[in-house]
This record gives sequence, structure tokens and C-alpha cells, in this order.
Amino acid sequence: MNGTDYEPADPRGLTQIQDGLAARGQRVPREAWPFILLAAFAVAANGQLFLSNALPDLLCAGIAAGALLPVAILIGCRDAWRSARLLLLGAIVWTSIPLVGDVVSWAQQVLSPEQWPDVSVFSDLQIARGLADLVSVAGPALVAIALLRSRRTETTWPGALVGPTLVATAMLCLLAANGALSDFSGTTIQVTPGYPWLVAFAALGPLRLLTVGALAWSTLAAARAKEEPRRFWLLVFAGSAVLLGVAILVTALNLAAYSHVLVGFAFPYQPILISLGSLVGMVLLFIAFAQGLPAVVTTAGGHEAVAIPAD
Repeated sequence: MNGTDYEPADPRGLTQIQDGLAARGQRVPREAWPFILLAAFAVAANGQLFLSNALPDLLCAGIAAGALLPVAILIGCRDAWRSARLLLLGAIVWTSIPLVGDVVSWAQQVLSPEQWPDVSVFSDLQIARGLADLVSVAGPALVAIALLRSRRTETTWPGALVGPTLVATAMLCLLAANGALSDFSGTTIQVTPGYPWLVAFAALGPLRLLTVGALAWSTLAAARAKEEPRRFWLLVFAGSAVLLGVAILVTALNLAAYSHVLVGFAFPYQPILISLGSLVGMVLLFIAFAQGLPAVVTTAGGHEAVAIPAD
């Protein structure tokens, strides 16, 4: 009997696996590592939130997926800082800035626990996080503008859709402002010196419906026009449509909370639905951008440059 029939597998097979894993690791640009570290810190910063959530793993994955959106763009386009600058900026504004606020608040609590009970410190951190969330509203719009500049066809914006959408959003902003004013009445005003800012942030929160909706509508138009690459446009549309649904749900639940209705529904299901929707939407966007960007993108200076997809 030939003993070689029972010899272990050729070690070259293991070498090929190791080479494959190393190649995948090398595909992550150095510029992406700050965002990867931000994702790790963001997960740590929301540790307490995980403990109170029915599905902590789902919430953790959703936060990490959002933080990694700029990483996907850098993987799909190695020189995104030059050829897809507006797109990358939009992703950073959308996902990274709010997480920086979470990390700063968490670091303040960990490094200076004696200052955490201070009302002024707590109020300042609340204002900073609210401002970061408000700034992030512009992120989807920047992404939509960057993608519009890379298309051969144009998106039509029918007045029958845009007009009622603007009116409805304005009404939601007024309802949110009124609800926030009522919610901050009584003792809350006394312990939160920055409550006017918080009311303003709550009032402007529904604007996210406009920016995410614009991204979903424009990418739907690209998919219907059969823009290339078709899979890219379909994935971006699907992801942004899911995130639009999440934004609608969050807005509705916030208004319900201000009105003190649907409390029984909001408590058990709100975290699960929002976490699941955020995770699915961001994963779809991650897959789309990581596979490569459309062939032509517009840089911040207004010049067209060929995007370099991942190898």
C-alpha cells in the first residue's frame, strides 16, 4: 500500500488560503483605518444601550455598519479622496459625525466621571450630539448629488411629488417642535439649560426624510433608466429606501412619544425595528460602494475623473 495516500493535505493549500486572506486585508486602504477604529469606539460608547436592548447584537451590528460606510467607498475607489471626494464627504457627514459625538460623550463619562453629574457638562454634551445629528441630515443629500453627477440620464422631480412632500415635512417639523416644547415643560427645563437647542434639533429632525428620500428617488430613477452598473444602482436604491422607512418610523414614534400615545408599541418594538432596518439599509449600501463606483464621478472642484474600482 502506498503510504502517500494517507498523507496530510498539501500545505500549499493552506498557503493559498493565507495569501487570499492577506490580499483581502491589503485591499483595505490605510485611509480607512480611522473609520474602522471609530466603529470600534462607537460600539464601546453605546455599550449601555446594548444592555437595555432586546437584541444587543443587532444594534451593535447596525452601528458598526453605519460607521463603516466610508470604508466601503474607500475600498471601492482607492483614490476616493481625489476622484470621489464629495461622495466620501457625504458618507462622513452622514455616518461618522454623529458617532464622533457619541464617542466624545462616552470618553467624557469614562475619563472624567466626577464631572458627568454636572448639569452644564451634560447639557453641553446633549447639545453637541444633537448638533452632530442635525449636521448628519445633509449627508444623504451630498451622496445623492455626487451620484447624480456620475450619471448619463437625469432624475425628474415632478411637482406633484415634491410639493406635497415639502408641505408634509414642514408640518412634521411644526408638530415635532410643538411636541418637544411640551415635553421639555416643567422640571425638564430647570435641569436642562440648553433646552431651546434641543427643541430646535427635534423640530428640524424630520428634514432627514427629505434628504434620504431624495437619495432613494434619484437612485430609483437611475435603476429605471438602466444606468450602469445596474447592480450598484439597485443596491443603493434598496438601501436608501430601507433607511427612508426607518426615518419615517423614527419620526412617527418621536411624535407619538411627544403625544404620550402608543407607549406600549414603542417600547418593545421600536429598538428592534429601527436596529434591523438600519442594519439592512447600511449593509446594502456597503455592498454597493465596496464593489466599485460608477465609471465617472465629479470631484469637489467640478472636474470629472475616472474612479478606480477595487481590484
